[in-house]
Amino acid sequence: MKKYKVSMYLRISREDNNKNESESIINQKSMIQTFINEREDLELVSIKIDDGYSGGNFERPAFKELMEEIKSKKVNCIIVKDFSRFGRNFVEVGKYIEEIFPFLGIRFISINDGYDSIKNNSEQSLIVPFKNLINDVYLRDISIKVRTQLDSKRKNGEFIGSFAPYGYLKDPNNKNKLIIDDYASKIVQEIFEMKLEGYTHTKIAEKLNNRGVLSPIEYKKHIGLNFKNSAKSKKASLWSHKTIIDILKSKVYIGILEQAKFTSLNYRVKKLVKNPEEKWLICEDTHLPIIDKQTFEIVQSLMLSDTRVAPNNEKVSLFSGILYCADCGRSMVRKNFGTKENRNINYVCSGYVKGNGCTKHSIKETVIKETILKTINLHIKTLIDTEKVIKDIKKLPFSEKQIENININISTGKKEIDKLKQHKFKIYEDYKNEILDKDEYIKYNNIIEQKINKLEDGIKDFELKLNDLINGDKQELELKEYIKKYRNIKELDRKLLVCLISKIYVYENLRVCVKFRFDEQYGEIINLLNNLKDLKEVI
Repeated sequence: MKKYKVSMYLRISREDNNKNESESIINQKSMIQTFINEREDLELVSIKIDDGYSGGNFERPAFKELMEEIKSKKVNCIIVKDFSRFGRNFVEVGKYIEEIFPFLGIRFISINDGYDSIKNNSEQSLIVPFKNLINDVYLRDISIKVRTQLDSKRKNGEFIGSFAPYGYLKDPNNKNKLIIDDYASKIVQEIFEMKLEGYTHTKIAEKLNNRGVLSPIEYKKHIGLNFKNSAKSKKASLWSHKTIIDILKSKVYIGILEQAKFTSLNYRVKKLVKNPEEKWLICEDTHLPIIDKQTFEIVQSLMLSDTRVAPNNEKVSLFSGILYCADCGRSMVRKNFGTKENRNINYVCSGYVKGNGCTKHSIKETVIKETILKTINLHIKTLIDTEKVIKDIKKLPFSEKQIENININISTGKKEIDKLKQHKFKIYEDYKNEILDKDEYIKYNNIIEQKINKLEDGIKDFELKLNDLINGDKQELELKEYIKKYRNIKELDRKLLVCLISKIYVYENLRVCVKFRFDEQYGEIINLLNNLKDLKEVI
């Protein structure tokens, strides 16, 4: 009697972990062992277990080891509990059982399905493809259910990634919620800080590596996470310019979760492809931010405009990426019109340098520095004056009684609108009863509509002014913080410049136009002032 060298193959997927005990690895092994013990022609030589691997494909470590044993002729028989343990992909399972294994002379046994390849009867030929098709349908059904469940969690703002982003940890009490990692979050803040100071992405990575700061991959391993890197190199992963860019661009650091960026093609093909941005699932305020939104917005604009660093320099130049020609819109470039020892630094239009038809627009570096410093201090002085006016207005006696009077005016206006609408309905009845002709009806109806619109506009105006009065404290506080942070500036530096200014335009006659960041935000404060003044007149 021929003796077959057997490898029992056991598999359980993550989805199957919730099933009953009969589908566990232990029971699979026990069933197959009993089956072998009862047959003299079978000799067990190996056991291969894929624990936690899907049956949708054959990219499984233990299965690959099994195939190596087959190629080296250590094994010529495979036994599984049933076809689903071997795989659930109808096409792939059929290919192995009907083509690959017969070609290699491998006996294949599926216990629960009553299948043994050496019997080769007509009943088996019919049942194998049928059962494999059922397993394939099951796989598709499970895939759809899992995807739907994950999308539901994403829409609810739950984090469903395997590992938390660098700077965060999974909440031990709720694995779908992110909490701040005290150590790593400080590194993230430092990366944003260095970007504001003008360091390039490569230089930031180099500084972190020189200090021995663990890269995100190595840090995950260091804190005990079972993280496996796809890279084959055994060397420790270092910080790279790409890692820095990924961190600087990630909205997770301002409390926003962007998920479903990638998806698999279908339940059979597990290769991930990028989802179009409109299909991303985005939720705001899902966790505490590490970076404030203003800093994040500034960094994003710098990512779009920063230029190259001069040789042997760690940082970009002071005005890099924010100084532009007012006429052609191109960037201004830094040029030395003196000698190496006696430098004469000027900024000139890059369009002129490249011969693209613009003029020189040359301005000395000392002049632009002095001009911008004066402009910033003037900008802060204007805001200080604004703050003083706000303080004076806030001293006005806005008593509860006066606010109540405004509310009475709003209420009276609404009642008047109701009366006008009733009158509008009455003239319509008069028109239907032929008391008014068509021209008269249109005339009176338009007059009433105009009155209603005027009253509604007045009510909206009162409501806005009341809202400004009640909520003005928050804007005032923001203004105070802004002034406190930037008043009495004596010298320009890169961080100060990029935090205050988005663009500087230079004209041919040395006139300079400065566009401050968050101008719109502080424009709202000026509107608040005007509304409060109007409110004083109303009262």
